[in-house]
Formats: sequence, structure tokens, C-alpha cells
Amino acid sequence: MVILVASCDNHKDTFYPFHHCMEKYWHEHPRVIYSTETIINPYYTTIHINYPLDIWSARIRETLERIKDREVLLVVDDVFIRRPVDVKRVQDALLLLKDNVACVNFERVYDTQNDPYADGFMIRRKGAKWEVSIQCGLWDREKLIDVLSEDCNPWEVEERQHSKGYDYLINAGDYIIDYGYRNMRYFGLHSERWCREIIPFFQQEGIEVDMSRGVI
Repeated sequence: MVILVASCDNHKDTFYPFHHCMEKYWHEHPRVIYSTETIINPYYTTIHINYPLDIWSARIRETLERIKDREVLLVVDDVFIRRPVDVKRVQDALLLLKDNVACVNFERVYDTQNDPYADGFMIRRKGAKWEVSIQCGLWDREKLIDVLSEDCNPWEVEERQHSKGYDYLINAGDYIIDYGYRNMRYFGLHSERWCREIIPFFQQEGIEVDMSRGVI
């Protein structure tokens, strides 16, 4: 398994906070690979492919083609981990990533369009809203490449919901990776500005960042 961080040159100010939280709250984490356009992250291996945001899926797809791991934990760059990762449940999710399952989403379930699947996990009903989500989730690499086959930006990936007939699971238990996401509330960055919720967390962690991009 590898952790793939979908980032960009404009978010280089997230590199250190992400690194601080990852190293503190997931001590023996899998290999981390960053995807950017041109900038190299000094903390982790970086694969940079200079494609514009409107074909973001092509950049991630080509990045995935350079990775050999079967399982990929896809996260965005403002996933700042808030407490120790539940490594046991990460391992449980890995065991579920087989057959027709494309993704095990680590968000906590928040809607009713799901059915029981396994202890602590549910399966999204076909055609359910946000059946395909690029929030923090464990993917079968080849299936993710297939889902991203159409060139588009990250928001369009979720809007178009090209599930390709795969099965999608979601976390029905406690937080597996707690990164501050609660009931579809914004966290980390939103509209290229820092979310207000991040300020006390950064202060608590002793993380200093430039707030000139603004706060929302």
C-alpha cells in the first residue's frame, strides 16, 4: 500500500503541516508520494506532471500508472491528521479491497443510501449520491485509473459519478483517520483560503503557516 497525496504547486504551504501531522499521528505509515505540477515536496517522494487543473484526473491517472502498489490510499493535501490513526481498521479495510470493490471510503457514513457490508463498513447503493468520492479513501489502483479515465477537474470527478459498475464501501464506525471532517463541513482549505477551524489546531500543534491566503 502507498499513500498518494493529490496536491498542487499552489498548495506548497500545506507541505509542512501535512508532514508534521503524518509523522506525529501515524508513526509507521506506508510510503507517501505527492502529486504536483512542478514543485517537489522536500519531505516525501514527488511525481510532478505539469497538467492544468481542468485535466487533474489525467495527472493523477498518469501518476498512478507509475506506482506499482495494488492498494492506494488517496488523500488530498489538507488532510491534517488530528489524532493517532486506527491502524487496525486500515488493515481491516485492506482485506475488504477485493473482488468488485473499488474503494473503501474512510469518511464516516452520513447518509441513508447504504447497506450493511462488513463489521464497521457499509456498501453504498448503486447510484447513491457521492457513491464515487475522492475524499480520503483506500482504492484498488487499477480500478481508480479506470474511474479517472475521463479528463476533468477533481470536482467533476465527484459530480459525474462514473462508478464504472464497481462497489464502493464507506466507514460505518469511528474515525479511521481523523482529519477534522465532520458532516460535510469544510476543513483545512476551502476556495483557496484557510478554514477557520484549522487555526486553533495549528496553534495547539505549534505549526506556523503563512495566513496571507486568507481565512474563511
